[in-house]
Amino acid sequence: MQWYQLQGTAIQANADMQEKERFERDLQINSVYRIQGFGFEKTDNWGKTLDNDMTLCFGKHTQVDLLTDDDYPAHYFSFAAYNELGGRLEKKNPILTDYIGYVHNVEKTKEYGGATGNKIRLRNIGIRNLNNNVVVFTLWNEMADSFRDEQYAQMQQPVIIAVSSCYLKTYGGQIQLSATSATRYYFNPPIDETAELLAAYNQNNPTTPPLQLQTERSADWEQERTRNRVALGTLLLIDPNTQQRVLFTQDVMILNVDTTQDWYYQKCDECGGKLKYGYVHGHCHPYGSQPNPQKSYSFRIVVTDGTGNATITCFSPQTDGLIKDINILLEEVANKDPQVTPPQILALQNTRHVLQFRFAKPAGKGPPTFVLQKVMDHRPAILAGPSESPSSPHVTATETQATTEVSPPPATPTASQDTPANTTDATRLPSSSNVRKELFGQSPEQESEPETKKHKTD
Repeated sequence: MQWYQLQGTAIQANADMQEKERFERDLQINSVYRIQGFGFEKTDNWGKTLDNDMTLCFGKHTQVDLLTDDDYPAHYFSFAAYNELGGRLEKKNPILTDYIGYVHNVEKTKEYGGATGNKIRLRNIGIRNLNNNVVVFTLWNEMADSFRDEQYAQMQQPVIIAVSSCYLKTYGGQIQLSATSATRYYFNPPIDETAELLAAYNQNNPTTPPLQLQTERSADWEQERTRNRVALGTLLLIDPNTQQRVLFTQDVMILNVDTTQDWYYQKCDECGGKLKYGYVHGHCHPYGSQPNPQKSYSFRIVVTDGTGNATITCFSPQTDGLIKDINILLEEVANKDPQVTPPQILALQNTRHVLQFRFAKPAGKGPPTFVLQKVMDHRPAILAGPSESPSSPHVTATETQATTEVSPPPATPTASQDTPANTTDATRLPSSSNVRKELFGQSPEQESEPETKKHKTD
């Protein structure tokens, strides 16, 4: 249990297990008590949940008296900034973390496991700070079930969320906040940080309404090919960092093909990374093994829907349905120089297509660019369902800018979308048909079983 003084400091307390029922009955959250007959001891490192070196000890001689005192604050937080989370994680600091930001997105509860093993339920909530950095906050089991979707849906945007007593962990190379038994979360708490976040939002978004995005993939083909159909002119005004995991669709015309960049590349058959200068990745293959490099498209197209022009980078196999297989095309062309765009690709100009795409990771100034996810001109034989994993399937996109090369996605790019965001940025970026370099990589990882780490509470 955690206690807070009027001065705004916190201290944890441990209770004798033999007195558990009494303290559970006599001590209630958000109440003020006078405590008498307690001891104290130095906090063990493994059980240190607060930045306080001392722990109170409650036993059979401890007396608690309920008080009425309106001077005590309703909430106590010691928020960590986004750039402080990594340091805490590296030090394996057991101190629980408080965090605050905008609600970036709320996922539905997912269930994993079965009767033959462990069955768990989880719900992920994205929390975004003023710099558009997003951290996933995970609720487990009963806490995931008790989240009130309808109540949240009726709240006026933006919604501020403050979470307390979270355990820090990593998944897919990204930091997550994992709920513990002591975790509580509050929407729009009456504190200074909430006022600061709301003021910043109102200043940066005076007239731009939030996008209404469909977060779940539809099993109906016609609904899926029109899901999140947002005008390109609107997407070009959005900060790409706020929508990195959202899939959009649009009916577009290909205006031109960028012929200044390589239209294909060789990729490692293990990691999917680009093979530079024809050398294989020695770190991906055992010494003496025979690698089998593959080829992938990497051309760029400039498309329009009448509201703006956008650049989309096309990789294999997401180009299926747009152009023939890369290996077949290479057999047909006489000049296999990747810097010489073949007429088969140039023939895509002035053709219309329904494309599903997502924001590329921004790598510099200029209008945002996109990465092709799927060509949706024709109904497939089977519509793939959303991928499943026992935790938030973070997508780590690695993109840089250069003048001579495009970095590919992994060998098996994923088309899953589990964490969209419903926020926009009103900073206006001019729409342009100029082609920019975008390097893209995507490597979702999966855990065999999510873990929770709870500190002892009596």
